[in-house]
Amino acid sequence: MSAPFGLNEKVTFLAPMQDITDRGFIEILCGRGAPDFCIAEYFRIHEYFELSPHILDTILNSPPETRVAAQFIGENVEHIKRAIEALKFYPQVRMLDLNLGCPAPKIYRKNVGGGLLRDVQKIMEIAKAIRQHWDGVFSVKMRIGFESSDNFGELLDAVCSASPDFITIHARTVKQLYRGKPDYGAVAYAVGRAGVPIIANGDISSAEKAMEVFKSTGCAGVMCGRHAVRNPWIFRQIKELASGREIYRPKLCDVREYIDDLLRNCLTLKDSIKHIDSRLKKFINFIATGVDERGEFLYHMRRARGLDDLLKVCDRYLLEGGNSDKPFALDAYPNLCSRPIHEDFPK
Repeated sequence: MSAPFGLNEKVTFLAPMQDITDRGFIEILCGRGAPDFCIAEYFRIHEYFELSPHILDTILNSPPETRVAAQFIGENVEHIKRAIEALKFYPQVRMLDLNLGCPAPKIYRKNVGGGLLRDVQKIMEIAKAIRQHWDGVFSVKMRIGFESSDNFGELLDAVCSASPDFITIHARTVKQLYRGKPDYGAVAYAVGRAGVPIIANGDISSAEKAMEVFKSTGCAGVMCGRHAVRNPWIFRQIKELASGREIYRPKLCDVREYIDDLLRNCLTLKDSIKHIDSRLKKFINFIATGVDERGEFLYHMRRARGLDDLLKVCDRYLLEGGNSDKPFALDAYPNLCSRPIHEDFPK
């Protein structure tokens, strides 16, 4: 196979995010400007694995405007081979990604995801087995190292030894999680070394930032995760800016409508979610960093008690008092954090 896109297309990807990138969320994004591709939540491959029905639903039934890849996370080659055979029962699935990047401690401590970046030989063994047994598009999502990027070249060569069709690189180490600035120089290094298309990932926070990364790295595409949750118009805006068009600039009333769509999706999952307001807050935590520079919406949203109170806070800051026509920030305000470090109201 080969990459399902051209090197000069400036393709866009939605990153896989556990408990976020389900079919409902992808439908919401596609209504505001679809990414070219999505990577679904991972299938955890172990001795007693099963292909989770809700992840299969995402891959098989998402809108046709985007193409959704399956993703495996695991460390046992024989288990992965069996999972590939199970996936072959669904011929609509034509793309498979290997997760070598998940930085969650509960994941890497099991020597899967980003934990595999400590074992070059195991990476080669797993990647080559997938390439040998999977007939469709095969890609790898990785970070630039575990604790440091000193052996990034060796890791990249190990991945490339399996001839993947493209590689996505989150330009941080596993131990960095989402802290610190991404090393886009490592992405540029991979573009020159790998011999396959490279997708850049890590703090692609706006269309303007995407253009900077395209220019500085020579990458074939960009992948957005958290910033697509914050700004669901980002993929549309990237395409518009790349083609020289004026980018769409949403207003706060558009943001309120987006939150209503998120709520409706949460309600479809009510049988498996105990607290709808807590799940909705997970999304609004990101959205709020682009609403007001002082972070008042972010502050009061976090302290809302129950769903009704939360929606009243949304109305107050997004619709009432002339707020509805105010612009939504194209990038997050730099003084606001989607993951609170302290509880003090911003001065």
